[in-house]
Amino acid sequence: MKKYLLLLLAMTTSMYALAVEYHSLEEIRDQWASRNIKVPQGGKTPGIIQLLKAFQDTWHSYTIGPVLEKAKNPNFTFEADEEYGGGITVDRKNGYVSLDNGGTDSDYMEACLWRRDNGHRLFIIRLGQPVDPEIEFLCYYDYDPKTFTMYPETGPEQEFHPLNKDNQLGYKLPQKGKDIIISEYDINLGSNINHVFSWDGNKHHFSHISIDDLEYGYRWFNPKETDYLVNMTKIAFITLPGHEDYFYLLSDDEEEGMLALAPYKGDLELIGINNPISLHQLSFYPNVVVTKAEINEYTSYAFLKDGYVLQMIDEYRDSSGQSKTTVDGWDDISEEASREMIRSIGQPIQIKPEWRKVRLND
Repeated sequence: MKKYLLLLLAMTTSMYALAVEYHSLEEIRDQWASRNIKVPQGGKTPGIIQLLKAFQDTWHSYTIGPVLEKAKNPNFTFEADEEYGGGITVDRKNGYVSLDNGGTDSDYMEACLWRRDNGHRLFIIRLGQPVDPEIEFLCYYDYDPKTFTMYPETGPEQEFHPLNKDNQLGYKLPQKGKDIIISEYDINLGSNINHVFSWDGNKHHFSHISIDDLEYGYRWFNPKETDYLVNMTKIAFITLPGHEDYFYLLSDDEEEGMLALAPYKGDLELIGINNPISLHQLSFYPNVVVTKAEINEYTSYAFLKDGYVLQMIDEYRDSSGQSKTTVDGWDDISEEASREMIRSIGQPIQIKPEWRKVRLND
């Protein structure tokens, strides 16, 4: 009899698996906001696994199944994928789960849970696949403990606009901490611009921008043989007339000190300075960033194209008072030729930066 019961159970399980309609990520992306989700026995303080299972019971994603399977073991926390890297994480304490594909062509996911001040819960799940087609998106839900129901809601990325339509967007949920990040891979910079949204106890709001591998405090030169460190607290993404791609402007709080940066010869380089103490004046032309310094009558011209520095021309006087001109660091252009290039820069233009908070790596 036991044998027949096991056979019947196996057949029933197989039939249920065949009856389940699994949804593609495209379907979930386009339809998730159209359904409320009941959480059976959700109670006042549901855990991350309860809410993830409720989501899975509604949308049946192949990506979520392996995580829930591991979570059946209450002691499970992490299992690495030895062959491809990545792995599966179940962190009940911090309200976080993930399936990391290790950079392969497989699907991936992560989900996180926040406690709201009004007793509700915020549940966010990130789903993605790197190919056929490339997709990554977030689903937001407010869990109401009175109705045991998750209600779709909008998140901060609904009003987010990338700096460049060609930049690749990505999202990151926290295993520790409460911030979420919308990142865009900047092709010119070759790095991620991370838009950080901080938690206020109810929602996420824009906090600041951080840029991977960008380290720019700056120590100004002072003729009195003293110098001071300017803390860069603001960033602007500047586009000159006739250009589509942007370069970068960093500033201190008072906007007395500014740094213009752009990709140059494969690296992000300082191409312009504005600071009254070091007697540097920064100005902008239709395709050129110019820095004039009273010291040694030094002038630097950074010619830009498509967000990159196409050419750097420097004019200065040497110790004997002779005028010198260098192109890209080499004294290989005549004064007449350089003057012709400099005459072509046109009239100065006024830049009104749209500043955003930035935190740099010191």
